Parts: sequence; C-alpha cells; structure tokens
Amino acid sequence: MLSAIVVILSMLAPSSVFAYSGYGLGTQQNPYRISSCAQLQEINNNLSGYYILVSNIDCTDYNFVHLAASSSFSGTLDGQNHTIKNLVIDSSGLFYSTTGATIKNINISGGSTSSSGDGGSFVAIATDTIMTNLHSSMSVNGGISAYVGGIVGSMSGTSSVDASSFSGYVSGSAYSGGIVGAMWDSTTSVTNSFTTGTLHPNGAYNGLIVGGFFAGTISRVYTSGTIDNGATTNIGGIIGDSQASLSNSFSAANFSGTHSGNGAVTAYNVSGNYTNVFYDKYITNTFGMCNIGSCTGGTAVNVGNTTPTYFMNNSTNGPFNAWDFNNVWQTTASYPTLRNIALFNDPTSIPNDGDANNDGTPDSYQANVLSVQDSKGVWSTVTIPSSSGCSLGDGLSTSAISISSDKGYSAQTNLTGFYVYCPTSGMTVTITIIYDKQYPSPLLRYYNPNTGAYSMINGATYTTKTIGGIVKTTATYDLRDGDYLDSDGLANGIIKDPVLLALAPNAPVTGFSISQKSSLGNINDLVLIGSGIVLTVFGVRRLYKNRA
Repeated sequence: MLSAIVVILSMLAPSSVFAYSGYGLGTQQNPYRISSCAQLQEINNNLSGYYILVSNIDCTDYNFVHLAASSSFSGTLDGQNHTIKNLVIDSSGLFYSTTGATIKNINISGGSTSSSGDGGSFVAIATDTIMTNLHSSMSVNGGISAYVGGIVGSMSGTSSVDASSFSGYVSGSAYSGGIVGAMWDSTTSVTNSFTTGTLHPNGAYNGLIVGGFFAGTISRVYTSGTIDNGATTNIGGIIGDSQASLSNSFSAANFSGTHSGNGAVTAYNVSGNYTNVFYDKYITNTFGMCNIGSCTGGTAVNVGNTTPTYFMNNSTNGPFNAWDFNNVWQTTASYPTLRNIALFNDPTSIPNDGDANNDGTPDSYQANVLSVQDSKGVWSTVTIPSSSGCSLGDGLSTSAISISSDKGYSAQTNLTGFYVYCPTSGMTVTITIIYDKQYPSPLLRYYNPNTGAYSMINGATYTTKTIGGIVKTTATYDLRDGDYLDSDGLANGIIKDPVLLALAPNAPVTGFSISQKSSLGNINDLVLIGSGIVLTVFGVRRLYKNRA
C-alpha cells in the first residue's frame, strides 16, 4: 500500500529584522520558531514579533532574564500547547510589561521567579493584553510586594485572562492573587479559570483568584487551593478586595493555620456584587461569604459536611448551570477541569514510550525529532542533527486526493511528508527516518507532488536498529534546500520532502496508474493504493511529538 501525507506552510525566506538564530520572519504568516530557552530569550530583540513554540522546552540551568524590561512586548507568543519546564526567571515573570500583546497556549511547569513589585508567571504588568490557555505551576515569590499574581500581576485596559489555571505557589503583600494580583479597569476580565495552588499572603486583601478586584468582571471561576495565611486576616477564598461583579463561580478554598476574619468568597466587599456564587461552607470553615461588608447573591453548600461532593463530578448543580461543559470544561471524579489542559499531554502511542529515536530524551522536548502516524497506526520517525539549528514541522490532512503510482516499484511503507526549517537558505541537512519495523531490500523513493513522478534518492544508506526490543529499518540521506528532493525547488530555508520505502525494481507492479497530478497545496491527504484499486481516506489520524 501507498499513502501520502504532505503539509502546507509558508515559502518565505528566513530573513528577519534581527539576527534570529532560528527560522522565521516574525510575522503571523511566517513566525519565529522557538525550540530552546536561548531562543525564548531572543524575544527581547524584537518585542513586536510573532513567535511560536515548536517543541517543549527544558530551561534547567538556564539563567533567564525577564523580557520587556524597558519597552512593552506588543507581539504574539503562541505556545501551540507546549510546555516550558524549570524556567527560573530573575524577577517579575516571563514578561515585565505587555501592551496590545497576545500570549496563549503555554504551560509553565515548575521553575520560579521573584518580584520587588508587580509580578506573575507570565506578565508583571499587562495592558490591553489577551492571555488565553495559560497554565503555571511556578513559584511566584513576591515577598512584601503588592500586586503579585500566579498568572499576571496587574491588568488594565482591555486585558483578559481566559481558560487558564494556576497550581503553583504565590506569595505577596496586599492585593495579590492566585490568578491576578489586581484588576484596574472595567474592561478587564477573568473567565473560565481556576486555582489549585497555594497562596501565602504577607498582607491583607489577597484572594485565591484575584487580590485587588477594583474593576472588571470575573465569571465561571473556582478555587480548591490552599491559603497558607498564618496569622494574616482579611483574605478571601476568591477575592481580596471586591469592587466589581463576580458571577457563576464557587469557592472550596482551604484556609490553613489561623484563619479568623476571612471570607469564603471575599475578604473585604467594598462595592462588589454577586450572582450565582456558591461556596463550600465546611471546607472554607469561615464565618461567612464575606468578612467585611455586606454580601448577597451567594449560597453556602455542604454545611456540616452533609454534601461533600456537591461540586465534584457534576455539571448541573449551581453554578455549573452557567458553564460550558461541551467545549470549555469537563467533569472529573473531583472538581472540574479545563478541556484545553489535555492538549499539553504527549500522545501516548508514540513509539518507545515517547522516545522514538531512543536517545534518552522525550521527543516532545526535541524540535529535531518528528514522529508521524498513519491511519493504520503505523509510525515513521524523522530525525535531523540538533547541531544543524533546523527544526521539523508538519500539518494535518483536511481533504482527499489521489497519488500517482510508482511503476516498477512496490511500496513497503506509507509516504512520509515533512518540512525542515533552517536558519540559513541553501543548507544541507542529514535526514534519518526510523521505520516501524524491519523491511527487506529497502529503497528510498522521493515523490514530487508537482509532477506526480517518483525518483530514487541517491546515496541513501540503510541499516537496522533495535529500539524497545523491535528491530527497525533506518534510512539516512542528505537533503539540500532547493535541490531536486525539495518539493518547492527554492533555496528559501524550508525543505519539503515526501518519501517512502519501496521494493527493488522488477517487483510486482500494482497495475494501477493515474494521470492526475497534485499541487503541493492540495496533497496533504492520505491515499491508500492497493492492487488495482484506490481507497481514499478522509480525516487522516496523525500524532507527533510536537505541534509545529
């Protein structure tokens, strides 16, 4: 059988306004591709660029200096559901200041930062900034500083946090919170977010979601985290100081230590209003919904521990009647979680427990390793030397089309399509493809999607390698940007190369031929060619180590 997978991406050359070490132009169509902590640091060189993460990043032993210290970041950072691990930041957070920026689809796992002022895992001071699908288990140590948050310190203008969570440790003085330290304007918002981490307040008016809720809206949030407050009073399960609108939310905050004078939902209700708000009276173990000020619109549940699972494995009890459990939230045996969090997990079916090339490092942390799976569950793993500075990327099939047969040859594998992105045009890169098993007498064939013709890959070498107890065929060859094996034929920093393993000449021919040729823009499909028939498959299943 023969199948083909090819992807569509930009064909622009890898130039930029500064000497970026990777590929990209810093535009939405051709973003800077980040695959290391050093490249993440390079954002400082262009604070208005468009950046994407193309693999998980391990920042262990890297001394990261916070970004945008003197000028605001106004670009876009899209993590594409990747994780930054063990990021230790000198102060403030990933960005000190953002204005008109977008930061999305990133998980920060572990690591720490400290602050002598506003601080957060992602942003210290955010103005008109969109923050979506951000998650952190970082330690954010504000000490005696005010306006410290697990995700962002201070928000103003039209800044928003949505579909995000915090499971780390945050400490700060007045007006600090598990998600946001302070919200300053009526157009700021926090929605569809939760905290399970620990808040250590070193002053009053802290909350496990927001400390200083001076303006804006908060809706569809919850906390089941811990307030490690010692002798500090006037701490809120959700809000420290409330002067705006909270709706469709609940608190199951655990107040540890001395907790007299705190509120299950709000510490100090100045002028806040509440709609469809609930709190677990037994777990919060506080005198009431608010400590100071009048609070209405809240409902206490699990009084006397009579309904301890009220918020668990449930999508109908209040406030869940106002939540979207089809697209945003999902139930669990415990409290709800966000559906987007699962997108950060590596596919469990990648060969050799996620280390398909058997080098001891999970493939998800290597932009130079790419595993591709066809609809039959068969894998091929493409690798390039990390020293090349290039990265691998691919796309998804969305339509169906036929592929020309290769007369005189019999395909042993599916056609594996991949792109190589390099920082310099015209580079030659060594490619190694690890196939799912051992194949007899293999020959590597290149398919040109522009002409519909196949050709031999000269100089390819073949070996076998045992990985996870399975003997596998490997094929190694050199690719040069712009030569005959590059589908676009341009020395532009992108090498496009669909290939397959075939039996030697004079093997039985399928007898099938097709005159239709495919353009590169339409060939990102899977086609199975059997003896005398063509079976077109819609919706290719394709899993890989990164989401580049």
